[in-house]
Amino acid sequence: MKATPWVLVVDPDPRIGQMCADVLGPLGHTIHATSSGAGAFDAVEQLGPPLGLVTELELPDVNAFTLLQRLRAFTNTPFAAVILTETPSARTAARAIQAGLDGYLIKGADSVEELRATLQRAIRRLARRRELERVLDELTHLNDDFMASMRTLRRANTELERRLAESPVPTDAAWRVLVVDDDVSVVAVLETLLGSQGHIVEGATSGAAAREAFLNRHYDVVLTDKNLGDANGVDLVREFHAIAPDCRILLMTGYATVESAVDAIESGVAGLLRKPFDDLGQVVNRVDEELAHLGEQRAERRYFDTFRAQYAEFEARFRLIRNKLGTLQGEPT
Repeated sequence: MKATPWVLVVDPDPRIGQMCADVLGPLGHTIHATSSGAGAFDAVEQLGPPLGLVTELELPDVNAFTLLQRLRAFTNTPFAAVILTETPSARTAARAIQAGLDGYLIKGADSVEELRATLQRAIRRLARRRELERVLDELTHLNDDFMASMRTLRRANTELERRLAESPVPTDAAWRVLVVDDDVSVVAVLETLLGSQGHIVEGATSGAAAREAFLNRHYDVVLTDKNLGDANGVDLVREFHAIAPDCRILLMTGYATVESAVDAIESGVAGLLRKPFDDLGQVVNRVDEELAHLGEQRAERRYFDTFRAQYAEFEARFRLIRNKLGTLQGEPT
């Protein structure tokens, strides 16, 4: 690859190559002149993609449009391109525009100064385009690396909090549990049992009392009987789940069919507890499972809340850069 920027001049007339050298040499560009399309390919193979191309419209072995198309495909790199011809026509001028050429100059009519100005504009556009592509590529890699790091960090953080939450305890208070059953003795037993585990337990013996309690206080877990004197437990599950989707709700029932189980699950219930309780330890274990699940959910939410707050500034800066790049891409040259 050539260390300095170079411009390829393809014209059977050697004076054109010399003229381009006189015009672009003082600007720091090296000129390589050749008289044919074959010579142009030899130069590109040897020197790499050019910064710009100045070519005669009709060459001995190829026309300028075919040469440009082949060179673009060969290099897979954008470069400035200008046609310089003695035989202009409206058709070839229109074709030059369609091909995305940077200039279409007429030998003998357009001045050397016009050639210099045209090439300078084209090279400036090319330089800006390459810089934009470079910055966008860097931003893409930065974003990919950043997101990969965040995914790794999230997994590590979630696993750490899961291990630390073997005995889940809420952040600033004990877990709150609501027990709903029209049997006063069941409510009393569960209040005593779950309260002994360090939870704040409240009881309700009717659907109306349960609704009032739930609307006025926050609960982490609810245990409700399926059949209450004034309400259907499944209906309560739907109501409570709509108010507090994170609340874990267990439905207690003395009998259950496949249909009633499906209905309960669709209502948002976390699980079923069969009554009468053969082993109260199983009730404690099931409540602990739901609290552990809830603890993991809240730990993950805390992590994402912290993440969003910590990297809000990064996101804002990224948006500013993206908007600036969009503005640069839309600026006229």
